[in-house]
Amino acid sequence: MSIEDNKRIVQEFCHHFRTSNADGLIDGMTEDATWWVNGKPHLFSSAGTKTKAEAASMFRNMFSAYKNGLDMKIINMIGEGDSVATEARSQATTKSGKIYENEYFILFKVRDGKISLVREYTDLMHVQETVG
Repeated sequence: MSIEDNKRIVQEFCHHFRTSNADGLIDGMTEDATWWVNGKPHLFSSAGTKTKAEAASMFRNMFSAYKNGLDMKIINMIGEGDSVATEARSQATTKSGKIYENEYFILFKVRDGKISLVREYTDLMHVQETVG
């Protein structure tokens, strides 16, 4: 696949956050996909490496906390080979009325038209403070 194809796949994948489409995210990942989030797993449950099944559970838990999905806007995107690096910002309102806004650097690896690896860097203290 071309770099432009890989960028399009990442854009489409990120759109599923906006619509709280956990199934779309899961279907967009290879069977052996992993999702890594910065931080210490003993301090933050979302930190560390997750399998596709664990990421699916993480998505469903996350979407259950928001009123209308997580608006994930890609600010910048660079691609090379099978890698797509993104700078993104999110905004959501929790069901308890708190505003969640965070910034991310996310590295995606694309294989056979699907996401095979994610490395997400974000402010986990804000996640803890807002979502719990």
